Amino acid sequence: MSLVIIGTGNWGSTLAGLLNPEQPLRMWCERKEFIRPTVESLKRAAGAERPGIVVEEMFSSPLTAEDIILVVVPSAQVGPVAQKIREKIKPPYPIIVSASKGLERATFRTCSQVIASIVPEATIAVMSGPNIAKEIAAGRPAKAVLGCEDVHVLLKVAKAMRSERFHLDMTRDTVDVELCAAMKGVFAIGAGVIDARKWGCNFMGLMLTFGLREIAEVGKFLGISSAHVFGIAGLGDLVATCLSPDSRNYRLGQLLAGGTPLKEALSQVGMVVEGAMTASAVSEMAALRLRVPLFSAISAIVEDPCEAAFRRLEQVLMEYPSNG
Repeated sequence: MSLVIIGTGNWGSTLAGLLNPEQPLRMWCERKEFIRPTVESLKRAAGAERPGIVVEEMFSSPLTAEDIILVVVPSAQVGPVAQKIREKIKPPYPIIVSASKGLERATFRTCSQVIASIVPEATIAVMSGPNIAKEIAAGRPAKAVLGCEDVHVLLKVAKAMRSERFHLDMTRDTVDVELCAAMKGVFAIGAGVIDARKWGCNFMGLMLTFGLREIAEVGKFLGISSAHVFGIAGLGDLVATCLSPDSRNYRLGQLLAGGTPLKEALSQVGMVVEGAMTASAVSEMAALRLRVPLFSAISAIVEDPCEAAFRRLEQVLMEYPSNG
């Protein structure tokens, strides 16, 4: 059995050094020309100097049903990757773990749901938590939640992935974990705005309080367990991304508040910012009479980062009813 990481970006390289060093590990690049940059990237990730890591082009080596695939790509690429898995691999499929965060805007589907719609025969697990890649790459420990309906698979994957620096909580829920992870990124954008506008820690406290309230509001409508909303996939990830300047969503908020146009801001961040794509998808749920004014205000900033949008966010935070 081996672990196979599809996705050689910052998070994929960081995971390579974090996962169980006793497991053989393959990192799959989309094209051959990405192999050398990936090898260089691994040199900057704590733990990735261990033996047993092979970097190669996707599907250049065979897979078996005993292997575990970790999909670590931006949410927009999850569908194409799943399609390639379906085309290149014959059943029985390896276990697929979605370590990507975000939602498919057109359908509001999570990454695991996208994979399941394309490869319905596969067993799919999800992984998420307060995992800032830069911190983990520097050697700091991390914890995440691993979800899968099949308990046998859950135990197998956890055993294969755990390491001294990486601990995993386990749950049979999958979509609940993913939805919490997707929604928190929106508020990290708002946190970056608060920092750039110099509104202070008091306003950051408001962002965390009311942001969690709206995650719970949407979660209740979608049937998400409150244990996940207030667990590490929800509250834990929300706090980490709203307080860390190393968060991509946080950085995007800073740039937008500083007057950088969205396209240029995304380019400066240099990586896909899932919160920007999730903001509009969730704010549209206001049509269902859900109370999500904070989601809507941050979505408006992403769509048009003008002074009026920033003032609207400030007003929403100031006038939010504290008693619910």
